Amino acid sequence: MKYRGIKIIKKPSFCRFIPGLSYTAQAIYPYIFVTTEIFENLCSENPNPRFIAILKHEKKHIERQKSLGLVNFGITYLFSSEFRFQEELSATREEMKYLKQNKLDFDTEKSAKFLSSWLYLWMVPYEKAKRELDKIWN
Repeated sequence: MKYRGIKIIKKPSFCRFIPGLSYTAQAIYPYIFVTTEIFENLCSENPNPRFIAILKHEKKHIERQKSLGLVNFGITYLFSSEFRFQEELSATREEMKYLKQNKLDFDTEKSAKFLSSWLYLWMVPYEKAKRELDKIWN
């Protein structure tokens, strides 16, 4: 399956047992890896707009990885919390745009909790993540 020229791959079932990989999607140029639930829904006649929003988020990561080079992007993403935060905000902005166009909400509180958690290597305090997400959403 492809989305705007990007190959979408269903994650292997063992990923659900690995912390961090069991979540919705990950982008590793040139692919987007999604859970079985998302993959099957996207293959349906009427895909969930929230899953399409996730693809838009991951597509932004793919574009940045291609632009900066996968290795350079990966190293900088891993070791620079400010870079990681800005990349996530940029990708989330794309997700939010799509959700707004479809008159759907975005839970900035939940997203801020994720961005300030172990999943993103505690890149930013919750308060900063929430403030920046609210700024983008509003």
